[in-house]
Amino acid sequence: MSEQLSRGLPPIDDEYQGPSWWHFSRLLDAGKNPGMRRIAVLGAAVLAVSLATGILNVTLDWNGIPLVLGPVVVPVTLYPPFVLSLLAAVWLGPTWGLVPAYTANLASAVVGGMPPVTAVLFALAGALEVLIFWGSMVTLNISPELRRWRDLARFLLVCLIAPITASLAVLLWNTAHGYDTSEGLRFWRGWVIGDILQALLVVAPLLRLAGPRARSWIDRQFATPPRYEVTYTRAAMLAAVTFSLIAVLVFVGIYMLQESLGLDASTRTTSGDLLVPRLREMQVYLGVLVAALTVAASVFSTVLARMGERQRSLSRRESLTGCFNRRAFYELFPREAERARRLGQGVAIVFLDLDHFKSINDRHGHETGDRVLQQLAARLRGIIRETDLLFRWGGEEFVILMPHTGPGEAPSLGERIRAAVAERPFAGSDAHPAVPVTVSVGVASSAAWPMDPDVILGCADAACYRAKEGGRNRVESQGAA
Repeated sequence: MSEQLSRGLPPIDDEYQGPSWWHFSRLLDAGKNPGMRRIAVLGAAVLAVSLATGILNVTLDWNGIPLVLGPVVVPVTLYPPFVLSLLAAVWLGPTWGLVPAYTANLASAVVGGMPPVTAVLFALAGALEVLIFWGSMVTLNISPELRRWRDLARFLLVCLIAPITASLAVLLWNTAHGYDTSEGLRFWRGWVIGDILQALLVVAPLLRLAGPRARSWIDRQFATPPRYEVTYTRAAMLAAVTFSLIAVLVFVGIYMLQESLGLDASTRTTSGDLLVPRLREMQVYLGVLVAALTVAASVFSTVLARMGERQRSLSRRESLTGCFNRRAFYELFPREAERARRLGQGVAIVFLDLDHFKSINDRHGHETGDRVLQQLAARLRGIIRETDLLFRWGGEEFVILMPHTGPGEAPSLGERIRAAVAERPFAGSDAHPAVPVTVSVGVASSAAWPMDPDVILGCADAACYRAKEGGRNRVESQGAA
């Protein structure tokens, strides 16, 4: 039994507070889940409005609208699909935003007279911009509600980076429409400034003011919990693909620009060389450079990502049983508690201690004791729910974090765990083929906010102590108001 619970609570800045998301495949549940049907209707509405406003952007020429600011005239492009797609990505997940972003861009490019193949490539720019926004918010740990000044400062940085990066695809648009330098510059500046202003003046206020209610409503529609973390490897691959596509768009744009010059085959440089072959040579070198940089960046990013993934896993897992450790508990608890708060539900903690574990070690040896711990962890994983999290707290003690659990549910869950452990003995060594094991279980739950993990842990620990004092192999519960 723990004599004292170690607080070890990390500072708030170390906790992940970035966007959560659901996989796009959840739409397959729409036939049997009313909440998912509402999400499907919402997604269809976002797609329809994005398509309509994307087409209006071209037909009504909302590109590069002059905005007079005193003596300065600033071109601004109004593109509502960007706002809708970005909100969908932050509140639902990246794919939920990429689909309307790409579809709207494709429709506006085709309606604007761009050749189909070029339109397919150009449409990637809008999707990539949304992906850069979302990926940056996850990587930089930016709260979707922009609740801290640090979140606002980082969001401002992303507002500058994402539009400028994605707007490099403007080469495709300008070349396809034969714009001269001044007209092309107006279109490019309108794209960048327009998206920055829309992100700051429309998206940011909506995230801050409407975000909590919107995310709470969305949470209630899904039957499964959202995801919160992207693995290092997946993040590296995502970054490599994103910037590779941007490089391809720029390369194709430069190629189209050179082709649009309409140079005569006999045109020569000042040194007397034919100009067209030299330009072709530059295209080849540029293509090789883009390919080499893409491959090199992908390889190094993947290697570093795998190293980081391994270190992260080792820092959060206990080596003998593979369970999460104490450090992981204090990292994961705020995330689960916040989701439970938005859903209007409580959080429960089960604290369990193996009975007479010292006797098992003394009688059968430490190797058998380790084997019992490993098998107990495996059995617990098969008992707990998909949303529950298992931690080895130290020695023969384990903690189970049960989010979205009310006070009435917690004792019955604890009893189910106790019964499943005592149901059949654990396999020992060859000399001791079966080792009967029981556990004393303490359960505590709370739905009071703000929620202190150490308070609930202390109540569960105290309840577990009473279970051992009361004869072991039993469950005791205690509230943590």
